[in-house]
Amino acid sequence: SCTMAKIRPLVPELAEVARLQLNEVDTEVLTKIEALRTWINEQSYLKARTDDQFLVAFLRFCKWDVEEAQKRILFYYTYKTKERELLKGRLVDDKLLESARSGIFTTLPNPIGPGGPRIHFTRMGLIEPSKHSVSDIFRFHAFRAEVEINSDDNWNVAGVVEIIDFTKIPYSLLLQFDAGMFKRMNAFLEHGIPANLMATHIVNASRETQFVLGLVRNVMKQKELLHIHSNLESLQKAIGKEYLPVEMGGENGSLADGPSRYETQLTSFSDYFREDEVYVVDEKLRAASEREQEKAAPLVGNDGSFRKLNFD
Repeated sequence: SCTMAKIRPLVPELAEVARLQLNEVDTEVLTKIEALRTWINEQSYLKARTDDQFLVAFLRFCKWDVEEAQKRILFYYTYKTKERELLKGRLVDDKLLESARSGIFTTLPNPIGPGGPRIHFTRMGLIEPSKHSVSDIFRFHAFRAEVEINSDDNWNVAGVVEIIDFTKIPYSLLLQFDAGMFKRMNAFLEHGIPANLMATHIVNASRETQFVLGLVRNVMKQKELLHIHSNLESLQKAIGKEYLPVEMGGENGSLADGPSRYETQLTSFSDYFREDEVYVVDEKLRAASEREQEKAAPLVGNDGSFRKLNFD
C-alpha cells in the first residue's frame, strides 16, 4: 500500500490548526485511516464510505481518536438510515435544487483567514413557507454537509461560522417551529456531521425577535456561541468587515453567487448521491452482532477485573 494517504494537502495555516488543535501527526495519518477502514469493513451491519478523504474528515473532527471516529461514523449512517422521512431520499432532485436556487443559503468563498472557519450565510426572508418546509431546509443542510465532508478542509478542520440575516423573516415560519423536530435535526449536527459550529451571528432581527433569541440564548449550554447584533457595524466588528459579502460592505463575494455555486456543486455530486442509497446501517444485523459479542465476551473485563456473572 502507498505510504501517502489519498487526501488533499492542507494549506500551511490549516495544517498548523490540525496539528495544534486536532492532534494531527503526519506519520500516523495513514495507519489511523486504515484502522478506521478495517473496523468499518468488519462490522457486518454497517455499509459506509471508506475512501481516505471521507474517513479523514471524521478522524480530524474526533482529534484522531479512532474509537470516537467509529462512533461518529456509525451515528452518521444510523441517522441517515433512520431519519429517511426527514431527509426524503438521497437523490439530488428538483426539490433540492429549488432550495439551492432560492438564495436562502450561500457559502462565502473565503474562510476567515486561510486557517480559519468557513462562513455560511442564511437569508431567512427568502424562505417561502408555502414552498420550503422546515425539513426541506434541513435536507439542504444535510446534503451540503455531505459535499463539505468531501471538499471543504476549512469547514472540517477550523469549523463553521453561521451568519443568519433575519430581514423579513416570515412569521408563519416561526409558527412551524417544533421543538421535537428541532431536537431530531440538531442530533445530526451534534453527533453526526464532522464540523464544529464556532459561532452563530444574527443580524437584522426585529426587537421582538432579538428579545426571544435572548431568551433562547439563556437556556443554551454554550451561550457564547450565539451573538445577536443590533446593527451591521457590530457584525462587521465581530467577523472582520472584509469577510462579509459585498452586500454587507465586505469583500467576500456576493450573496447572489450562492445559488449557481450550489447548483453546480450538487449536480457534480449527483452520482455520488445516487450511490449513497447503498450506505446504511442494518439494525437487525446490528442487534444480532451485539448479541454475538456479548456471548463471546470474556469473563475478564478490559480493565482486568472479573465481569459480574448473573446466576439466575
